Amino acid sequence: MKGSFFVTVLLMGYAFSAFAQTDYQARPMLGILPFAGGAHGDGEAIAGALLSRREILDAFTVVPLSAEAGAVASERLFQMGAFTDSDIVAEIGRMIGADYVISGHLRRIGGNRNLVIATVVCVETLELVTGYYRTYRSFWETRDFMPSMAGSLANATLGRSARGRIPRLAVAPFQYAHEDAGHDMETLVQILAIELAGEYAVMPRASIMRAALRRWEARIAGEMDAALELLLELLLGDPGIREDADADAEPTLAITEIGRAAGAELVLSVDSRDFGDANMFVAQILRAEDGNALAGTSAGYRTVADGVNLMAEIAVLLTDPDGAPERIAAIARQRRLAGMFGDPARFWGLGVSVGSSFAAPWVIGTLYASLAPFPFSFLRLGGDFGFVSGTDGLGYFSVYPFAHYAFFMPFPWGGWYLGAGGGFLVARHRFLDLVYTRRGFLADFTAGVNIGNRLDVSYTLRTNFSSANGKLSVGFTHRFRPGER
Repeated sequence: MKGSFFVTVLLMGYAFSAFAQTDYQARPMLGILPFAGGAHGDGEAIAGALLSRREILDAFTVVPLSAEAGAVASERLFQMGAFTDSDIVAEIGRMIGADYVISGHLRRIGGNRNLVIATVVCVETLELVTGYYRTYRSFWETRDFMPSMAGSLANATLGRSARGRIPRLAVAPFQYAHEDAGHDMETLVQILAIELAGEYAVMPRASIMRAALRRWEARIAGEMDAALELLLELLLGDPGIREDADADAEPTLAITEIGRAAGAELVLSVDSRDFGDANMFVAQILRAEDGNALAGTSAGYRTVADGVNLMAEIAVLLTDPDGAPERIAAIARQRRLAGMFGDPARFWGLGVSVGSSFAAPWVIGTLYASLAPFPFSFLRLGGDFGFVSGTDGLGYFSVYPFAHYAFFMPFPWGGWYLGAGGGFLVARHRFLDLVYTRRGFLADFTAGVNIGNRLDVSYTLRTNFSSANGKLSVGFTHRFRPGER
């Protein structure tokens, strides 16, 4: 009996082990490269954070980066700045045996704002499967959106493999007005490619397509004899040549070369034009077969930060022009919500606390709301309800509505604040049948700390400038932090 039970347990354990091993092996293999740009060590820190996220580990088998692949990455991967060269990424992926590779870039986009861009490239097809981008102020804010980044990259990658075939879109080498705009254009085109990745199989094969474009330029520059031959053939009426002799033959040949190099039916063509202190971003989706435009749009922007916000709207105008007004309005609403509630420097919340002034009132319950229309400060509106006088036989109850304006300095998992304000006190003292009511305005000076966006500890000094007392409170705050882009 005991022997058969042992055999049963052993077989069950073996079956479970085999199932677990099969499930482990069935997961796609993923390589994560250190992100380029940013301060020293920031890129490695983000890659390490992604590597340890449960959203990534549950969806993929993460492949460690070999020394040889790491050397290739540091030497070649980021020579294109913010733009993904899927040929180079795929080369590194093949070296480590990965099915997909995550790479990324960090950069400053003016003032105190930074930008992180992450992309997933399929090693087999060279497709930019999906991506993620987000602005932030301080590096520690990346921990706040790391779950969103990891989850969106994992879900979109696995979801793409379940969908049917979608048109392949090559990203053509882009044009820009002046040399200083090159880095900005790389950033904007990268983000536009991410926005289009859900509608198209995006092929940012930069090195191959640049080589194709150079070959085309060389042909155009050196074909004087070929042009004369073309003229003779046209005079002889060769129908096979007339199409190539069209006035738009040169750009058509360029689009055809790029599409053929990437194996794509469509080509994304973008350029930036300088209009004084502003820029005009022009984007078209062209058919690789004949160079005809399927969709096109343009929009102006002043800074690269403005352009980053513009790319989602450009993508909508290229893919769904009929439904663009509604979708763009929804994007704008989401951006406003993210700017208000997703910014760690804005403290929006509702809270409740309990405290004491260690005199009348001995017990103070507080309800409050924190409103943050501007970063690094908030307006707190609330009310105190006081109980217990601390004197035998003396009843006490008070109501104190207040308003404070505080400066707020965020830190990882919370922040501290310092402010001032005031309120109107209505206190009722009762001794036997005698009732005494006191009313008056008070000035407040308050300081506190919020820990984990949940626990709030504060001290408030109150005075009518003839006497003063303080209130120490500990409470719970629900901070509004919705998902953000």
